[in-house]
Amino acid sequence: MTEQAVHGKAVLGNGSSVHLSFIYGLCDYRSRRDLWKDLIFISQGIAHAPWLILGDFNVSRYPQDQLHGLPRFSKAMSEFNECLNAIEVDDIRSVGRHFTWSNKREGNAAVNKKLDRVLGNWGWHKVFNHSSALFHNPGVSDHSPVSVTLSDSWRCGNKPFKFLNFWVGDSRFPGLVKSVWDKRIVGNPLEVVISKLRMLKRELKFTFNNPDPNPKKEAIRAEIEVIQSKLLSNPSDMDLLRQEKALIATLGKVKDEEESFLKQKSRITWLKLGDSNTKFFHRSVTSLHHRNHIDRLQKPDGSWTCSQSEVENLAVDHFKGFLGVQAPHTVSNLGYSKKLSEAQKVLLGKRVTDEEIRDAFWALHPEKAPGPDGFNGFFFRSVWGIVGKELIAACRFFFDHPYMPKGLNATIISLVPKLKNTNCINDYRPIAC
Repeated sequence: MTEQAVHGKAVLGNGSSVHLSFIYGLCDYRSRRDLWKDLIFISQGIAHAPWLILGDFNVSRYPQDQLHGLPRFSKAMSEFNECLNAIEVDDIRSVGRHFTWSNKREGNAAVNKKLDRVLGNWGWHKVFNHSSALFHNPGVSDHSPVSVTLSDSWRCGNKPFKFLNFWVGDSRFPGLVKSVWDKRIVGNPLEVVISKLRMLKRELKFTFNNPDPNPKKEAIRAEIEVIQSKLLSNPSDMDLLRQEKALIATLGKVKDEEESFLKQKSRITWLKLGDSNTKFFHRSVTSLHHRNHIDRLQKPDGSWTCSQSEVENLAVDHFKGFLGVQAPHTVSNLGYSKKLSEAQKVLLGKRVTDEEIRDAFWALHPEKAPGPDGFNGFFFRSVWGIVGKELIAACRFFFDHPYMPKGLNATIISLVPKLKNTNCINDYRPIAC
């Protein structure tokens, strides 16, 4: 315990324990330097165990954490963020009031800031990724109280299939694709391609049944540990040395696979692979999960949903009133007098070339989120020599025949937040992608 922090350990009902730090930062930023040093010292003894830090830090992280007054990135903010980076913690998902402190003044003198936070280390985010903080109304206080919920794990249902780019480097991958693509399927070119992609999806899920390379990485590390322990007593054993060399090479390959896996999950496209960015990608994936999950919404009466089913029902009730409802069409003269020339009409009806079809597939970003079938642009580029001919035939059939198989134009409806801090269902916009 210090003047600005109380540290402890809590034992949960299932017997597991977590580290907790309750913060009350002093007003002067120079005095808070002792708090930052204390947190850095504590972090060294916690290592990878779950650690939650919460309370009034008396400083904001970002200029946008202040409403009214003069928003600027101050020296105090910089020192605060340097501390958080050093101890490797980040905000857990939160709802409720964004500005947690008010000076209770009116007009131009009013200032609102986010001074209170709930932060977790990687160990916390890994074990309690479904946890969330609710910042309540302040009542008579100038600060908003906060409560942290350790809810049940999210009900995601069956996870949809997504092609993982690092599979391409597996020696089994080309043969697997070719074996599926060589099968004889009865139907028109579009139906043939759709059927083969479905078959390939099943084969990939069966072959790569555990897509996360991390367990494989830890198993190889354990094997290396055993081999190196044996080498202590027999350092010149050639068989052990060869095993060690082979395992280290395999570990390097699996690390590359893990980095590719996390990079793809993080949706980050501006950072190159090969620079040991695994920790950065881990953080990015966690942040993405936080943004993509809605675990609590404020109801029209001001109360909050208490379960995932309540969130789902609230969203369905809100959108079913206007999604899928046909609005009346008013046809009016828009005042356009220009018409397509005969040459332009001919150009629009011109038969697409093989090169144009290929270019359209190459225009799919290799690392962006795939469509409902789970196959991204990287997949099509990687196996074009095997699948390209039939894909071109399918595209030509689409342009030549007024027919579209069921499910070909399926889309995923996502709720995209209109604001950074979303509390109500009105803060989300449905987007088809």
